[in-house]
Amino acid sequence: MQRVITNRLAGLGLAGLMTLAVTGGAVAVFTAGGPGENMAATDGADLLVSLVQSQESVLWTSTAGPVSWVETAGWPSSDGVHDLGGALVVDVPTNPTAGTIDIGEKPMSMEFIFQD
Repeated sequence: MQRVITNRLAGLGLAGLMTLAVTGGAVAVFTAGGPGENMAATDGADLLVSLVQSQESVLWTSTAGPVSWVETAGWPSSDGVHDLGGALVVDVPTNPTAGTIDIGEKPMSMEFIFQD
């Protein structure tokens, strides 16, 4: 009996997450564990956005409604003398349900902010 309750609670959580995305204000966050690694979804982000990752670009598709903007962060680096900040790209997509981000390397993180 407890298994049924657990499944129902998980379903309610998913329904709540999808409702948040549809009503706006939802954020989907993906992060990588280290330079050159693929990003993984945090807190159910993969239920809101689907990613296809390559060496230099990320193709994304929203499965939960229109995206207002996408923030992509690259890995900090060093030239041997100075520590350099990573790339930071803030994109307002022309197509709010799909797009491509290319920062020349695998990103450290991506945040998708859904329209209100």
